[in-house]
Amino acid sequence: MSISRSMPAGSAIQAAAVPFLEDIYQRYRSDPASVHASWNHVFQLVDELVGTDEASGQGASRHVERLRRSGHRSAAIDPLTNAPSATPADAAQHGRIAAVDMPCVAAAKAVYCGSLGIESAHMESDEIAEWIWHAVESAGPVDPATLLRAYEKLLRADQFERFLARKFPGKKRFGAEGAEALIPLMDRLLRNAADDGVDAVIIGTMHRGRLNLMANVLGKPLDALFAQFKGAFPFAQRQESCADVAYHLGLEATLQDTGLRVTMLPNPSHLEAVNTVVLGHVRARQDLLAAAHRNKVLGIVLHTDAAAAGQGVVAEMLQLGMPPGFCTGGTLHVVVNNQLGFTTEPDEARSSRYCTGAWKAVDSLIVHANGDDVEAVIRAADLASGFRAAHGRDAVVDLVCYRRNGHNEIDEPRYTQPRLYQRIDARPTALQQYEKKLLAGGILSTSEPQALANTYQRELDAAYARAATWRPSCVGGQPETQQAARADIPGVAGNDLRAFLGHLAAVPANIAIESKLARLVRQRGETAKGVVWAVGEALAFASLLAEGIPIRLSGQDVVRGAFSHRHFALTDVRNGTRHVSLQHLPAAQGTFHVINSPLSEYAVLGYEYGYSLGNGKALTIWEAQFGDFANGAQIMIDQFIASGEEKWGQCSSLVMLLPHGLEGQGPEHSSARIERFLQLAAQENLRIAIPTTPANYFHLLRRQAHDPVRKPLVVFAPKTLLRLPAAVSALPDFASGTSFRPLHISLPEPQQRGIERVLFCCGKLAYELERERQNRNDRCTAIVRLEQLYPLPAAELSAFLRTVPDAALIWVQEEPENMGAWHWLDRRLEALARASGVRQASVGYRGRPESASPAGSFHERHSTHQAAIVASAFDQ
Repeated sequence: MSISRSMPAGSAIQAAAVPFLEDIYQRYRSDPASVHASWNHVFQLVDELVGTDEASGQGASRHVERLRRSGHRSAAIDPLTNAPSATPADAAQHGRIAAVDMPCVAAAKAVYCGSLGIESAHMESDEIAEWIWHAVESAGPVDPATLLRAYEKLLRADQFERFLARKFPGKKRFGAEGAEALIPLMDRLLRNAADDGVDAVIIGTMHRGRLNLMANVLGKPLDALFAQFKGAFPFAQRQESCADVAYHLGLEATLQDTGLRVTMLPNPSHLEAVNTVVLGHVRARQDLLAAAHRNKVLGIVLHTDAAAAGQGVVAEMLQLGMPPGFCTGGTLHVVVNNQLGFTTEPDEARSSRYCTGAWKAVDSLIVHANGDDVEAVIRAADLASGFRAAHGRDAVVDLVCYRRNGHNEIDEPRYTQPRLYQRIDARPTALQQYEKKLLAGGILSTSEPQALANTYQRELDAAYARAATWRPSCVGGQPETQQAARADIPGVAGNDLRAFLGHLAAVPANIAIESKLARLVRQRGETAKGVVWAVGEALAFASLLAEGIPIRLSGQDVVRGAFSHRHFALTDVRNGTRHVSLQHLPAAQGTFHVINSPLSEYAVLGYEYGYSLGNGKALTIWEAQFGDFANGAQIMIDQFIASGEEKWGQCSSLVMLLPHGLEGQGPEHSSARIERFLQLAAQENLRIAIPTTPANYFHLLRRQAHDPVRKPLVVFAPKTLLRLPAAVSALPDFASGTSFRPLHISLPEPQQRGIERVLFCCGKLAYELERERQNRNDRCTAIVRLEQLYPLPAAELSAFLRTVPDAALIWVQEEPENMGAWHWLDRRLEALARASGVRQASVGYRGRPESASPAGSFHERHSTHQAAIVASAFDQ
């Protein structure tokens, strides 16, 4: 009904624009809290005036519309109250609706105000919202076979937790008590996936219920699970590794009833950190398939309520759902909503009504399901699966439940939530309630519950007995076995290099680009003055593509390059069409993807790490806009990239490009925190390099792509060197017969007498030291650049040190003394010098003094300090 038709003459409201008023009125009818309180008395009067129409079909339609959009506020989704958690305004509105005696309104109330709460009002697309309403309202009853399967899964979930509680009473297991419905929910999601044609599912999950999920949904052998939980080493290989606790481990499984291949990724305790690793892994597996079959790989991510609301990476993850470079066709999410975060109440943990508020930002379907109503949980699973399949968007099931124990089995929650746990202690389990319902409906016979329980109990007892003799095998979920390292990868034939340069320097006839850019593109083919950094990188990519190696490069502004040096995409000034030359390389056998990422480090780096796991043959690269920005992703670096192989046997060849170098541009734009990465380096878990020539960077990338031993590579990439005239390489330095040089030794020319001083350094400082040596006409100082910091090229260093037994050894760096490579290298260099026969084996230091900040912000002061460091390296 239009407001204007029922307005009394002379009303002040008539003075306003009718469309404006109708818009406010419609918002008031959907949600009174969404308009200013000053309108309430006016619209209450309107409701009274139009009350005579409420018995009409038009009135009923309005009520149904309200229920569709806001019925979730009055839904009985909390198992601890079985009553709506509605505000007084919600209760008043839906009380009026309840008073309407119309079959269609009653039916809508049963659908939208029962044990499921459906959120759709946030949808920008009316078509998608209507799809949701139709799917909800047309769903038929759950068939008895499905109900019985859910019962068996629920019974096993219940029995499993009781068994572990008896056998391991003093051990943390983060059990599923109070959230047992998670097991039939996940079982249903996986069966739906198989029915939708999915072949492979990648799962990331939190601790809660993880062991139960492995045992009763993914089919992990119970004897292995019990043995590992008791402390048996989980891996057949690498018995000396640290491994991880049982509720962090991953699993590879093939489900017997559907043939679905499922990978549960391992993860650390850092909340929500595994999320985008899952997404990247899914995308990598999809990229290995033809476009028509990409939907055969699905990601499922499990969360808990406090983490989903409190961890910023959740919002970052959701923003990766639709951009073409990251989209996976929709992810299914499940929130195990404990209604408590350790000891933190919901009103202390978030500002939103629900813990799923972040999903509204990306037009996800949001379904809240009462965790004690198993049939409602099954409906939620079906709705989420159908939505994702139909729209290629994320869907989230908020499984509203509780923790029957504390945060873990050792914690006592009754200290902090005594009244809550009085209700929980008095409440029958979900299994007891569901069993009673099925018995009453004749779906379950009176003898079946005990028979099923006895059967599973025998399985548990037998597996526990076998656990004492269980030993890990090489089947399923074991660490990867890596091949032996290959010799350094040689360069590329000269003819091929020239062909690649010609292609990179060409602008297609149908592309009109900006004049300055056209000049830069043409210069790519001009090598008389040497090959610059960006062209050296492009040559590496071209050569690898020609050899059949796919490449994926992502990060903030990587297509152009944050320093305006790459220009991989040529953009037509007339119509905005983009042409990426490396995607049209005539000799290419591999695919090239260069992707500007959202303004995120944490989520995107996790995504690319996951991608590198899912496609080990690809060269996967993530570039930080500035090196220090990677500290926003430190959890990914510490918990996955540096330690994933040691803990879980996950082998990654991810490349991180971290621009580094002090130029007086402030702390965050200078340092990639070399010291942090060196501190993480052990057992050859990382490769850490700081190349100073385009050719050495070219060879470094080629070596990384071809090496069968997969290790993450951290590259402290340049800024100044991108355009420094001295930092160029001749074309023969890229050719066959050349390879990566971990050490660059610069001797004075001509050399008057023996070397008296050796300056060790890394990065762009080498060019400043060489210029100073030339200015001083110094003929007795050698400058040694460490192009690879880890693993330290000990053999090459020793070979050189044996030639300078009488030299003084000095480490020079531009970073503060407590940063950079100095404190990691000093004892190592000294030990190598002593073992190599250097008489004065101690190593001196030249550089900035200790500082709490990695760099200054005033260019003039920086230049003065930098000159002093360079001069001090040559002074006695």
